[in-house]
Amino acid sequence: MTRLLLIFMLVAIFSCKERPAEMAGNDVYDYGLAEKDFAGELVATGEDSLVFDAVMRQLSDRTAAGDITGEIIRRAGEAFLQTPYVASTLEVEGDERLVVNLAGVDCTTLVEYVVAIALTYSEGGARFGSFAAKLADLRYRDGRIDGYTSRLHYFTDWLKDNERNGFLQVISDSIGDKVLDTDVGFMTANPGSYRQLADNPEFIEEMALLENAISWYNMRYLSKEVIDQKADLIEDGDILAFVSTVGGLDVSHTGFAVRLNGRLHLLHASARTMEVEITEVPLSDYIMNNRNVPGILVARVR
Repeated sequence: MTRLLLIFMLVAIFSCKERPAEMAGNDVYDYGLAEKDFAGELVATGEDSLVFDAVMRQLSDRTAAGDITGEIIRRAGEAFLQTPYVASTLEVEGDERLVVNLAGVDCTTLVEYVVAIALTYSEGGARFGSFAAKLADLRYRDGRIDGYTSRLHYFTDWLKDNERNGFLQVISDSIGDKVLDTDVGFMTANPGSYRQLADNPEFIEEMALLENAISWYNMRYLSKEVIDQKADLIEDGDILAFVSTVGGLDVSHTGFAVRLNGRLHLLHASARTMEVEITEVPLSDYIMNNRNVPGILVARVR
């Protein structure tokens, strides 16, 4: 049992209240959120602060100050092992706000939380507010929360925006052997699948403009047949994204590269096992027989 899972159990045992829908403004300030103005824009609880503190303690215990960011990311990701898989945690009622839910993650929020924690730690931060500010920088276009469409919904857009802002480098653009079709449009083609689009038709036009911009990205990916050949170019802690063959969708799954016994594996939030895990089989074997995944994108946090 990981120490992080133990924290989850202790919180559940000693908490006498259900998780509230959001924190009041004074509570936000108490968690050290003065680094960025989150007044009315944060959804988080004391439970999230406890989990954050537990992960930071694990990093402090196991990660030397001189360790590279990739090692910090791996350690932070391992701290989330066995965390429950929970989908759609960002889709709260009302206006768009920064949602933090460290007790339940999907594949994308796991990546965001781990990278935000690793960057906070590597920069010498230890406050929940510093983490929340970094999370907003990663999740929203240019770090600005400005409505539903300011969130980086397509993962290629997430990668490119964070590359422009200096947080990561999309290394598959230089080592990939295939050209990626970045023509996205799944969200506007299926607005009924997204509550915010269904309730706010004006968002559909905004999303269509963003989808058109994303479709101009020039990106490459590694086909699954060459992953083992180029494995030495992928490092522990690199972000991995599964390219999708579904029409209008760029990426179907995300996670982190971890090396076990000399082979690349995937640390991810699995919808199959319903928890954060490291794949039992190597990455190339994991996706080889999946006809809907032709290859992977790879990004490295700076």
